[in-house]
Amino acid sequence: MAQRPELHIADAGVLASPRTRREVLRLMAVGGAAVFLPGMLTACSDDNDSMTGPPTPGSGNTLTIDFAKGDIAVLQFAYALEQLEADFYTRVVDRFGSSNIPTAERTLLTDIRNHEIAHREFLKAALGATNGFTLTASYPGVDFNDRTSVLTAARTFEDLGVAAYNGAGQYLTNAANLTIAGKIVSVEARHASAIRDLLAPKTSAFSPTAFDDVFSPAKVATAAQGFVVDKLAFANAPAAFVQGPNGNG
Repeated sequence: MAQRPELHIADAGVLASPRTRREVLRLMAVGGAAVFLPGMLTACSDDNDSMTGPPTPGSGNTLTIDFAKGDIAVLQFAYALEQLEADFYTRVVDRFGSSNIPTAERTLLTDIRNHEIAHREFLKAALGATNGFTLTASYPGVDFNDRTSVLTAARTFEDLGVAAYNGAGQYLTNAANLTIAGKIVSVEARHASAIRDLLAPKTSAFSPTAFDDVFSPAKVATAAQGFVVDKLAFANAPAAFVQGPNGNG
């Protein structure tokens, strides 16, 4: 794997630009219809499972998100998670030819893949080249040919994504950015419910608690590290965290 220097985030004004956001929203499924750009569905589709063995999570170079950069850091944090989810579902779809996932469920999982790619590409465009980075994913223990293994991992990613957006939202200061995060997390929550219903249909599993979890960035990073080759790190991490109604963040 090519060496990548430690990532330090620079300031950027692109996130505060309504013109840029309007242009991107016309292309991405963030509260609207998805229109995919050429090559978009094949991005981040490399399958490390084809190698001798998947790379070990946490064995790569350090990827540091500096919270001194405010909203930019929060959206970078979201971008890292969306890269992970988009990569996961792309691998799931790529394995349909050999997996035991039923046809009807393949349609749903393909839709979710498309949503995650749209989220990833929206954040990538908003952050720009200066604030962007490429995260490397790995999935030890996940059998992409097995329905139960895939859906169990998908539930983990979707639940974590919802809790991550819920927790990180308190650090956003720009109202437009908070609105975007709210739209994305609403889609992620629907994904979580759909995946849970596939695992336990016609039960209360689709909504196991009255309120969604709210996790701190540190808790989310610890959970996500098990699937990320890069070493996730924070600089100037927020000292305060407001707990959600479940009190488990």
